[in-house]
Amino acid sequence: MELKRIAEGLTVIAVGLVFLGNTFGVIPWGVWWNILSLWPLLLISAGIDVIGRGTDNTWLRVLSSLLVIAGLAWGVFAMPTNGGSWSPWGPFVLTPMSSSANAEPFDNSTRHDPNVVTGVARVSGGVGTLTIADGSDLVSASGESPFKPVFDVSSSPKGADVTVGMGNGNWVAPRDNARLDVKLDRAVTWDLTIDGGVSQIDADLSELSLAAVIVKAGVSKGMLTLGAVDAKMADGGVPVLVDTGVSTFTLRIKEGENVRLRVDKGLSSVTKPAGLSSVRESGGKDVYVTEGFSENLDFWDITLDAGISTVRIEFY
Repeated sequence: MELKRIAEGLTVIAVGLVFLGNTFGVIPWGVWWNILSLWPLLLISAGIDVIGRGTDNTWLRVLSSLLVIAGLAWGVFAMPTNGGSWSPWGPFVLTPMSSSANAEPFDNSTRHDPNVVTGVARVSGGVGTLTIADGSDLVSASGESPFKPVFDVSSSPKGADVTVGMGNGNWVAPRDNARLDVKLDRAVTWDLTIDGGVSQIDADLSELSLAAVIVKAGVSKGMLTLGAVDAKMADGGVPVLVDTGVSTFTLRIKEGENVRLRVDKGLSSVTKPAGLSSVRESGGKDVYVTEGFSENLDFWDITLDAGISTVRIEFY
């Protein structure tokens, strides 16, 4: 078992080294499309790990971790070159961009409607930098994108329906000049889905009223901030699903809030604050709650699917 722990630690270190290379510009972010195209290797690795658990064979479980490390190395060093330049592999096509290439500014907004009290919002980052916060308009979206941005908003007394994104096109490596800044009406209760794509995500939802949240971090560096829970549109618990994908991710929760957290950490490192206590294991997930947790009170009902990530959970 100790050997397996060492192998898991080496896997996390390998992922961290790739992210470090991305951060310092040694390895382009687009290389993650190479790595993700090797997803069948993860299935093989998971199968070997299951066999190892069933036969109590530590070496098989170590082999499963080594396969993941080998996949990372292959995706970074063997697959990315195409005519001497980095590019994704398989069905994805990398469109070369200079630091100022074709990223046009945009600024769209829809004014606050006092008749709208609920809304469904889907925000897609695509590539670059994605920020989400509260605002006074029903929705606003600004930034720069190499594609035609998506801004589709409809509203009625029954609620708002919002789809916002950087736009569609051939995949490109994230650039500093590609960004999407979204603000949602703080007077509306939102059912919010965030699809990060290949991006850096900063979603500060601390001042928003939320009925449900889904975050698909994709390949990213991300932060999600939750404020005071308001379950007026939910039955007790407000569901929050965070799929960190392949990322470095921080989940921030307001101190003193009623929280239940389910964690499926996969091949990830998850750091939790002292204020979360383990209560039981359910369906293969570790379950943690805050002190004095009660389902009779409003609470954040968080499910964390950590994938291959480094995740930090903290109170603020």
